[in-house]
Amino acid sequence: MTKLEVISKVSFKEVITSVEIVDFTGKGKANPVVSTLNGDVIVYEIEQDGSGQANEIGRVSGLPPLAAMGIGDVIGNGTPDFVIGGLDNILRVLVNMDGELSVKATTPLGSLPSAVAVLNVLSDDRSEVVVATTDGHLRCYGWYDVVLDKLADKMLERPIFSIQPLNSRGLPYSRFVFGDDSGYLFVYQYADDRLHERAKISVGGEVSLVATGDMTQDGNSEVLTVTDGRNLSLLGIVKGALEKHDSVRAPKAVTSVRIGKFWDNGNGQIISSHSNSTITVLGFVGNRIIEDTSIKTSRKSTESHIAIGDVDGNSRPELVQAVGTELYLIEVLDE
Repeated sequence: MTKLEVISKVSFKEVITSVEIVDFTGKGKANPVVSTLNGDVIVYEIEQDGSGQANEIGRVSGLPPLAAMGIGDVIGNGTPDFVIGGLDNILRVLVNMDGELSVKATTPLGSLPSAVAVLNVLSDDRSEVVVATTDGHLRCYGWYDVVLDKLADKMLERPIFSIQPLNSRGLPYSRFVFGDDSGYLFVYQYADDRLHERAKISVGGEVSLVATGDMTQDGNSEVLTVTDGRNLSLLGIVKGALEKHDSVRAPKAVTSVRIGKFWDNGNGQIISSHSNSTITVLGFVGNRIIEDTSIKTSRKSTESHIAIGDVDGNSRPELVQAVGTELYLIEVLDE
């Protein structure tokens, strides 16, 4: 059985609006990336002495508050870039050049961005950007010289708030998934200067979050949907079609979720973070979702965010959770 233990806490003056994990320095160690309500994007490095101390190694300040963020190598220089959609309806690309983070390009969107994903849809060395806006547009951008160039634009019937890549064995590019308030999960693909719907399945209820990852270790992504705030459904691709494996109901609203094989404990894990700060680890055994362990980090909370990676360089994954103005570093222990 897995056990979770808080090993350190970092306090901020402003509310943390998102947390991600990325190898910012290229040293093979994950770095927490947080955005704040004040318009900051900050990258940290965690000390390897076991203290959990966080040292700031990159920052961009004075930005409009973030609505959505994606991370990946957009400009093709081998280092991660940060693509952020702001409340000013502008998409910005923050570039890491020699450890310095700065705004490289800006793209007006005309409406509020609701979801941003950085993924490879062209099977080349660069990642592309897929962004949804509240007016129903779904756009795909690629990097051209010094700007984001629009590759495709599709008008959807409803706005969406979460986009994730869908990786399939044998395909050198990613499709992507999202859901909306109609209760459907959609699979889309970029091809021939258009965004094409490839599949859809009813999951019931408004889809607020999606997550993808290889739970069964067969080279294909599974998909997790969060509907009506608390219902978690795991789906897989069976004989080329989406099929539901199992579903469970969370005790509190789910505000952040990750899926994948983060440590050796059966097939894979679903990590969900809830509105009351509780983190729950779910396993997948015999096509059934089984609860493994949980931990509650804060006495008062209305929203929390979670990311996973080896942030202290001990070759084991840690959880990084943002709750209000606090950032928690959580160790994973096997009993």
